[in-house]
Amino acid sequence: MTASKNILKQQVFYWLLAMVAITLPFPGDSLNSQAIILLVVYWLFYNPLREKIQLLKENKVLFLLLSIPFWLAVIGLTYSTDFGGAMRGVELRIPFLVFPLILSTVKLAFETTRYALRQLLWATLAATIFAIIKVGYFKINGLGDYFYYDKFSEFLEKHTTYFSLIAVTCMLYCLNEFFQSKRKKYFSLAVYVFFIFVLYILSVRISIVALLIGTVILLLYRLTLKYKIIGIVTIVLLAGSIYFTPNFQKRFEPSATENLKIDDIEFRRLHWKSVLETISYNGIFIGNGTRGNRDYLYSRYQEFGITSAHEEAYNAHNQYLEILMEQGVLGLLPFLLLLFFLIRSAIKSKDALGISILAVFVLYMLTESILERQSGIVLFSYLTTLFIMSKVDSLKEG
Repeated sequence: MTASKNILKQQVFYWLLAMVAITLPFPGDSLNSQAIILLVVYWLFYNPLREKIQLLKENKVLFLLLSIPFWLAVIGLTYSTDFGGAMRGVELRIPFLVFPLILSTVKLAFETTRYALRQLLWATLAATIFAIIKVGYFKINGLGDYFYYDKFSEFLEKHTTYFSLIAVTCMLYCLNEFFQSKRKKYFSLAVYVFFIFVLYILSVRISIVALLIGTVILLLYRLTLKYKIIGIVTIVLLAGSIYFTPNFQKRFEPSATENLKIDDIEFRRLHWKSVLETISYNGIFIGNGTRGNRDYLYSRYQEFGITSAHEEAYNAHNQYLEILMEQGVLGLLPFLLLLFFLIRSAIKSKDALGISILAVFVLYMLTESILERQSGIVLFSYLTTLFIMSKVDSLKEG
């Protein structure tokens, strides 16, 4: 009876863990937040406190490394020029405390990451298909064409960049399954191709670059030399052809929202110039704290004539610069240490899927502050913690 109860407890725990992934692609953040809260409440009673403490002691270094972004936000709170904003920033980064704490104090099966990614894939497929059906209905009935970028995001109710990040993650999982699973080869390939169409609709340019790099990494690990060359040439040509389609090229056109009709490349240059000047103004070593006052940044936007950035209070659109603004070099170095640790661990364990997904995160952070919204924070903290804690024994042996 005790054994069956333990199995049931374990099944419920994994089901709740899966719910975090399942709710991530769906509209809004409330369902995802509720899934995380349910996981936390169940974890409190899942295993004895003594066992939790023992496992936390064993995994304390991993816990501290994986939770670095949370502690940076807490430290930045102590000197932030906007205490209310800083409190919201700390609250937003709680997943960086929750997932490392929960997953370092339970024993995970080795295949937990693939299990979580499988649930994420099914949920992302469902959310995408629902959105396409709604958009298709509007188009058929002459109510407008919403098969493009931010128009499509109105039906997803997710920012295009974050949904594309989830989609690319799912595509790399599918490609990995194509090589590893004999039964799911054709299904995995079909889903990969379907999501190429989705990326075309979303028209997020970094998604194509990230998908290209992530796919190349998987091909280098999974194929023999002859097929590596064929595969890489094929994916480069495919990515190039998508990148030069009308949807993507439309993103380079001058924006009608800008007074001077600045093209996208010039907009990005002025945007980052504003951010770099703000970093210099705040102080390169410690910044102005978590979610510190950004009036100077917004004044730079206004000075350079990038209207939408000023009116909509854009962030840095670069995670590394974002950290430099808030916590300076003293905050950026620990974050880079975390990325180095994650990549080194994946390479050491020859985890091709882990390396490819981490490469995607690193690339997305060059053009987006992905740890400034719940979708990006949860996806990053959830997956990276699973990657590490599901193979913690092999890491310790290494």
